[in-house]
Amino acid sequence: MIDKQQDANKKKGLFPPYVKNMLIKLSSISVISALIVSGFFGLHAGISVLSGALVVIIGLIVSTPIANKSQETNKASSIVMDALKAEGVKILIIILLLWVIFNFYEDKVPLAIVFGLAIAAIFSGIGLTKIETKN
Repeated sequence: MIDKQQDANKKKGLFPPYVKNMLIKLSSISVISALIVSGFFGLHAGISVLSGALVVIIGLIVSTPIANKSQETNKASSIVMDALKAEGVKILIIILLLWVIFNFYEDKVPLAIVFGLAIAAIFSGIGLTKIETKN
C-alpha cells in the first residue's frame, strides 16, 4: 500500500495527490457551510459564504503549480523562493477576487463573505499540515 502511495506522489502533474484531496475536502466543506448558512440566514448569505470560500480555493488552485515548480530540486533557496512567489500570487488573487465580489455583487453579506474566507483559509491550512509521511 505504501509503495502505491509513493508511486502516486512521484507522478508529475500540476497538483500533487494530497493537494487534490485537500481541494476536494475544502470544496465539500465550503458547499456544506454555504447550505447551512443559507438555511439559517437566507440565500444571499449562503452565496456570500460560498463566494468567500471560492476566493481562497481559486487562489490555491492558481498558486499550487508555482509552489511545486522546484519539487525535484534539493536547493533550499529555490524552494523558498517558489513558496514565496506562490504566496504572493495567492494573496494578489484573493485581493482581486474580493474586490470583484465587493464591487459587483449587489446583495452581498460582508460578514458571510469573511466567514467563508476564514473557513476556507483555516481548513486549507489544516489540510496541508496533516500530511502523513511514512518511510
